[in-house]
Amino acid sequence: MNGIFKLIQTNMICLMLILAVGFFFNCEDDNKPLAPYMGQRELGEIQIETGVFVPKITWVGGYASVVAVNQDTVAKLDSTLIMLYYAAGNNIHYPVTFGQVPDGVQDIVTQYGGKAAERLVEDNTYTFWVLKEDVWEEVSKYPGKPIFVNSELESSIVEFKEDTVFVSASSFAQSVEPLDVFVNIINVQSRGRLGTISLIQPSLDQYPVLVWEVKPEIGDSTIAAVGVCEGSQYSPIKAIWEAWSEEIVDGSPVYGKKNVIHSPVIFGDTLPGTKEFYKYPTFGIDRNQNYYVWIAGKDWDGLKHSRVASFYSYATFQTD
Repeated sequence: MNGIFKLIQTNMICLMLILAVGFFFNCEDDNKPLAPYMGQRELGEIQIETGVFVPKITWVGGYASVVAVNQDTVAKLDSTLIMLYYAAGNNIHYPVTFGQVPDGVQDIVTQYGGKAAERLVEDNTYTFWVLKEDVWEEVSKYPGKPIFVNSELESSIVEFKEDTVFVSASSFAQSVEPLDVFVNIINVQSRGRLGTISLIQPSLDQYPVLVWEVKPEIGDSTIAAVGVCEGSQYSPIKAIWEAWSEEIVDGSPVYGKKNVIHSPVIFGDTLPGTKEFYKYPTFGIDRNQNYYVWIAGKDWDGLKHSRVASFYSYATFQTD
């Protein structure tokens, strides 16, 4: 028994010595300085918030000294600038919101012939770019010249060649983005005996405008019912908005028998004198879909949804 106890005691002493040595070397390693960062991280992956006219601009690769936007497909210091923010020492932190100058940052867009804008414009193309402090002074010597990345250049190097300014990927990044906030309406086809339907593309929101012109022989330009459904033909199970005139006759509601709706109508509007049977979706119509919009007068039978139905018209359209 004594031999077993001595063996255990010896093993315990060895284990304690091993742990002590390991702790000593770990402390030595902890006291050593961290390995220096090798090279500067490349700028890139500029991300632009979608679906808005005053987007947030974010990028990777550290903070910057210049954040700019051209209303063009090329980054340059000229009259196409609509935003040019500068802060010495790479003190512009992301995200940056378009049109909102951060604290401690200068708006210098007018120095290069540009004009600041409060918001972007639908269906225009913009170039968003960021630049580091180490190349700004040199790049600013070439106003009006296109600025591009040359991945072969070393950090902080600027090269002017063939009327173009080239900057290293560690100091400059850009992203060309078309602005497409609204769902575009295309291929509108109007049919029916009541009149002609047209659609106006929205300019400030996501709600199209419905316009109609009743045939002269019918006379009354107001209508009694209106609706929109998904697909290229009428389907009650695919309705996304529907409103019918409402009146009380002998104590009971009667729908669709009184012309009270005037042109134009915004999709989803609350229409006086009507009852809404399907509420228009908050986010409006979707991209890459077919839709069917219809109107009817008070003398419509309330059943037929065809091009030959009396006092009824419809239009099909697509979105992209």
